[in-house]
Amino acid sequence: MAQRVLVLAPHPDDESLGCGGTLREHLLAGDHVEVLFLTSGERGCHGAPPEETGPRREAEALAALTCLGAARAHFWRLADGGLRADEAAVARLAAQLLAGRYDVLYLPHAGEAHADHRAAAEITARALRRAGGAAPAQAWAYEVWTPLAELDRVVDVTPHLPAKLQAIREYRSQAGAIDFAASFEGLARYRGELFCWPEGRDGRDCRYAEVFAAVAVRGGARDS
Repeated sequence: MAQRVLVLAPHPDDESLGCGGTLREHLLAGDHVEVLFLTSGERGCHGAPPEETGPRREAEALAALTCLGAARAHFWRLADGGLRADEAAVARLAAQLLAGRYDVLYLPHAGEAHADHRAAAEITARALRRAGGAAPAQAWAYEVWTPLAELDRVVDVTPHLPAKLQAIREYRSQAGAIDFAASFEGLARYRGELFCWPEGRDGRDCRYAEVFAAVAVRGGARDS
């Protein structure tokens, strides 16, 4: 049975960096996938004005999602560099969860070095509590700026690595600062090597992997 999947990305490119291979696996399996970009990354083009950068990164995001398999995109256009877990953002995400009735949610982990990523994790945690029984059955935190210290799930993305890297390369506005494709190929190789060592897993040749930490959902805690 097809699943409904929501990927939460603080900026355009986080979805491809953090879980692009897993996202493609969902799409190839026939799952319905939506990516919610909280900001448009308008302050992240290294000298170009925000009014030019935001639309450019949104266009790059659409091209990246086409590489991964044509997920649906939502652009909320919240403040890049100033993301906050305020009432408006929490209420809006809770409403999205209620309307979408998602089965699986992906989000950045709470220990990320980037402040916008930490804010996204806090917005999500509060929205999940507020959504209650309408929250997704599963929520998985991915890594971008800060590697996860504890892992609950490892996904073999070896077959999907070319699509993941092509999606990352669509973010040409970011390539001048960091070679993200090379960096995240290395991270996926590192995760895959440790995942498979010493004898592989279930007889598979898992050379590249993405890893996730479980996030509590439907816990019934009161939202503050």
